[in-house]
Amino acid sequence: MNTSITPLASACRRAMVLLAGSVALGSAMPILAQSPSRMLEETVVTAQYREENLQDVPVSVSALSQEDLNAAQVFGATEIAYRVPGMAYAEFAPGQAVISLRGISSADDGAGMDNSVVLFLDNVYIGRLANINFEMFDLERIEVLRGPQGTLFGRNAIGGAILVNSTRPSDEFSAKAQVTAGNEDILRYQALVSGPLTEEISGKITYNHREHGGYVQNIVLGKEQQDEKTRSGRGQLLWSTDSSDWLLIGDYMEDDREDMGRVPVAPGNDPNIVESWRALGGEFGKVAAPVDGDSKRDAGGISLQGDIQFDSGTFTSITAWRDASTDWRMASIGVAWANGVEVIDEIQEDITTYTQEFRWTSNLSGSINFVAGMFLLKEETDRTEQFRVLAPAGQGGSYIDVGNEISSQDNTSESYAAYLQGDWAFADNWTLTVGGRYTYDKKETKSLSVNCGDIPPGFQNVPDCEGVGSSLGIIAQTFDVKADADWNDFSPKAALQWNQTDDVMYYLSVAKGFKAGGFGGAPGTPDQATIPVDQETAWNYELGMKSEFLDNSLRFNATLFYTDYDDLQIVRFGPTEDAPEFGSFITDNIGSAEIKGFEGEFSWLPTAQLRLSGNYAYLDTQVDDLVLNTAGGELDVSGSDLRQAPKNKASLTAVYDVPFYDGQNLSFRVDYTYIDEQINDYADQRTIIDSFQLWDARISWTSASQAWEASVWGKNLGDDEYISHSYVIGPGVVGVWGAPTTYGVTLNYAFE
Repeated sequence: MNTSITPLASACRRAMVLLAGSVALGSAMPILAQSPSRMLEETVVTAQYREENLQDVPVSVSALSQEDLNAAQVFGATEIAYRVPGMAYAEFAPGQAVISLRGISSADDGAGMDNSVVLFLDNVYIGRLANINFEMFDLERIEVLRGPQGTLFGRNAIGGAILVNSTRPSDEFSAKAQVTAGNEDILRYQALVSGPLTEEISGKITYNHREHGGYVQNIVLGKEQQDEKTRSGRGQLLWSTDSSDWLLIGDYMEDDREDMGRVPVAPGNDPNIVESWRALGGEFGKVAAPVDGDSKRDAGGISLQGDIQFDSGTFTSITAWRDASTDWRMASIGVAWANGVEVIDEIQEDITTYTQEFRWTSNLSGSINFVAGMFLLKEETDRTEQFRVLAPAGQGGSYIDVGNEISSQDNTSESYAAYLQGDWAFADNWTLTVGGRYTYDKKETKSLSVNCGDIPPGFQNVPDCEGVGSSLGIIAQTFDVKADADWNDFSPKAALQWNQTDDVMYYLSVAKGFKAGGFGGAPGTPDQATIPVDQETAWNYELGMKSEFLDNSLRFNATLFYTDYDDLQIVRFGPTEDAPEFGSFITDNIGSAEIKGFEGEFSWLPTAQLRLSGNYAYLDTQVDDLVLNTAGGELDVSGSDLRQAPKNKASLTAVYDVPFYDGQNLSFRVDYTYIDEQINDYADQRTIIDSFQLWDARISWTSASQAWEASVWGKNLGDDEYISHSYVIGPGVVGVWGAPTTYGVTLNYAFE
């Protein structure tokens, strides 16, 4: 990788010099405005379905406030992962990504499989990533709960849960707007209006637009790829009475992009793959796929939450419906393969989800309080994936289909659960938490797989096979089958909490999480389509501390954890007996894993103007008894790290505020992120992503009225050249480039 220092990289150094200089400037400048307090603000979270101080919750949870998200220019899961210990995120196409917490993740995005980390958008369960609408402008906070969350959050939260909470409509009129422009054709504009409609009803409307040009240059097609163009909106109505609140939310998002611009990073069966890319001028930010691709995604939903207050507690009902549609096609290899051939992966997916939750949150005056609830989910996923082989069609650079394979899966998932968790303050400064959740999952799937080169009687006239012949063997056979299976689990939790003082708390917890079984994506044989993958389970043991010192100007939270992870669900793409030259997708339960680690987070106000914060995570993961069946026979990869589990991960933020005349304020901010190397495929060490580090900086001015804010910012100012995701495909290992250096100007206006 090229690590030379560019003029933009030196901007990082200049930003650090400015930060240091502002400290001296702040000490010499006559400060007429009142100095900010050196006491850290309380962070409120809902990690146990109650509004509680983060420091009182015996759970490993990180919270990002609206101020954090705005100042750090956070617009999606990638930026969230940079700032949360133990979290990793990799995206190989919009809506097709892998989220990992403490090394627990799922890479099979088939219709009959689920993620290992779930997201709750305004208390609504979202299990499939394509159904997520990340609207960052009006968020109150994001909470990331690490480790199995089997009792309260339940279904498939074996790795953890992400809680995305938007701000509610205000009872007084307010409006906000933000405009951003920068290099790489960055353009963002966002706005919201909130306020009362009647004495009891208030509303809010939010609109968001984000776009940037292509971060990579296709040197064969002469065009930019890996761009962004996203439009989204959210509307809310809040009806408040003396004894209840009813919140109606509707949201919608459109995402329209070019090809992600995948690039070969390691040769495989054909050693000329990487050399071909380099011969065309390949380097960081350059891709050479001879055919173009694109991605279109729509997602939205509507939910109604009712909170009815009684003397002894609150009854909550959450009814939600969500729908998502994805249509994308992208080059798989990233360069012309043998005889100029390229492989196109094409996916159409429709997801419809209905959820209903009933919850009782007690408010008793004694030493015992509890949360009890019931949860229902029905999700229908219709997914068709095609593996097209394209070959040059004479002169002019045109390509035609010469082979195709089709995998169509219709899956219906149903889930039912009941849960109870109680807290008992049985002695001064001591609290015992005990809970459990019973879950029943059922899946029914229909799989139609077609190899256009091997169509038996009864499967004639397949439209996508017209004019094309044999293909790569990803789909080995043509078949049409149905299957169903069900799973059940009881997930208990216990935690013992000791408040040594008002500012220091220790806790010891044990919790179980589980992930439902399913049916692997893109099955190549009837057995792969009908034999279910079994459920996963994980037992997690934690010893944690939450503390504040120096008159609440220093906050330090730390966790030691050990996770025993059984029946590991893995998916790999590699050579098989049916596809020895290219490969096939295999999903199965193989082996177990041990996860050990440490996580620490701190916030510190050493002076009234200087704020320091950061986190560090150490992960020691090991897969046991992991034997893979390959075309060359059994391959024992026991002892391997879990995928997307960097051993070391750290971030650090420094903010220095300089109050000056008439109540205005200057703020200098520097962010640093380091992520250690990580593996992306158990059977192929060439998928290791090298370690990388990112430097961001921001200088902002705020008016005396707090209504106006202007900022100049830069991201990846060190111009680090890195791969953000990699995967194995027949000819070798293919990767996706990380974002280059970006910088811009942002203007905010708030009327309240």
